[in-house]
Amino acid sequence: MIYTLNARDFLLYPAMKSYFALNAEDIYQALQNGFELLQRQLAAKGISYDALKGALIPNQDKKKFETCFVIDTMQMDVSDYGYAVFEKLIPLLDHNSTYSILCGDYIDYLAPYCNDSQQLLHSALNDVLIRCHPSDYGHSHQYYLIYCNRLTGNQRLKIVEGLYPHPWFTGFADVTYNSQFKTYISTILSPLCIKNKTKIIMPYPSNCREDETLDPQQFLFVSNGFSVCSINEDSYGAFLSYKIESTVPDEQDVAFSFNALLPKFDSLEKMNLNITEERWAQYLTNTETGKGKIIETLGYHAEEKARFQKEVFKQICANYIYNLNQNSHGAWLFDVCVELPTKNGHRRKTMVALKYAPDTGTVDVVTIT
Repeated sequence: MIYTLNARDFLLYPAMKSYFALNAEDIYQALQNGFELLQRQLAAKGISYDALKGALIPNQDKKKFETCFVIDTMQMDVSDYGYAVFEKLIPLLDHNSTYSILCGDYIDYLAPYCNDSQQLLHSALNDVLIRCHPSDYGHSHQYYLIYCNRLTGNQRLKIVEGLYPHPWFTGFADVTYNSQFKTYISTILSPLCIKNKTKIIMPYPSNCREDETLDPQQFLFVSNGFSVCSINEDSYGAFLSYKIESTVPDEQDVAFSFNALLPKFDSLEKMNLNITEERWAQYLTNTETGKGKIIETLGYHAEEKARFQKEVFKQICANYIYNLNQNSHGAWLFDVCVELPTKNGHRRKTMVALKYAPDTGTVDVVTIT
């Protein structure tokens, strides 16, 4: 089971494929070897890969939230604002949960392509921001963002209350569901670490020895009761860096994820999503013994199989696939998280389990939760 592969932000394997003209079999072997190396590194540090699952895949727990904390650096009188923020944030982190932490400046990648980029970025932030202190928006660059992918309401409240005394704490955004802001930060934030209870897993540069890294934030974690475990960035980047969900398609990332699953993959264009009439009628829309209540909640009717197929396939192509594995019967399986509006006006994250037949390019829906 490979929970996730990041070829969207981490480009080692795409670069290898392009430079050395590798085929699908070569990439599959390289990814398998890379994943085995990661497992050995984690085992040497006493870390179970399975224990990191929640930090690596989209969250479906209704009691846990994706949260982005917003810092106005113009209200800070230090140059190393990242260190200053984490000095206040780390003591607020609990010692029992597992999640990924990403961070970075709210930089403007749109400016070369869009004359009103700052207006768009300001609007995207305002649409989701729960404000705690006033902040005069001058430029997006003044904001520093810290994202956590799986906080409970109480964990988030503790952080908000702990940061509230500081005027530079502008507020926070609940980014559990899709928004323009969430899609944009998925392209700009970088992984800081995985917090696995009291263990902090961080990447270190591949051209350095582990004991050469002197990250000041490591000392902050240690001084607050955490232990820091370093993993080579080549392994971390591909297999441990969480991908914030996005509505922007990345066919390369999806293709490499399939290639981590099996040694034979052609292209997304040749894939065909299939739901048999029997499975649709007797299981997926059956409200007594199947998944019909979920289908109804999402606003689909028994005669709308084609619409459901179209939406699921769009989500496969537009986001990322996870829980990549081959079962005991030799079937190639993966999951995709589909975010759809419900009939009562809310939104629901639904996991769709799928089976892939590489010889025909057919993807069959197995179940939904």
